[in-house]
Amino acid sequence: MPTTLGAREARQRFSELLGRVGFAKENIIVQRSGKPMAVLIPVDVYERLIAEREARFQVLDRIRERLPDIPPETISEDVAQAIAETRTDYAAGRSR
Repeated sequence: MPTTLGAREARQRFSELLGRVGFAKENIIVQRSGKPMAVLIPVDVYERLIAEREARFQVLDRIRERLPDIPPETISEDVAQAIAETRTDYAAGRSR
């Protein structure tokens, strides 16, 4: 469970918080006016998140490379048609 602190307290205790994050591997949420604004996380967690994100984008890039080159207008028309058909089907189902 992450620790939550206000921005003022986090600023006053920043050195301590760095130690807790870096050595104790804690996650710390910093709030301003009760709204979460930032999270302090260990560097290894950050690096893992970035690597996972990059891997997901590589998968998307590979998928995109295999897709046929379809003009955006055609895609928009297909989506509009699918929406219209779905709305018609939904309306027909509700009237029963």
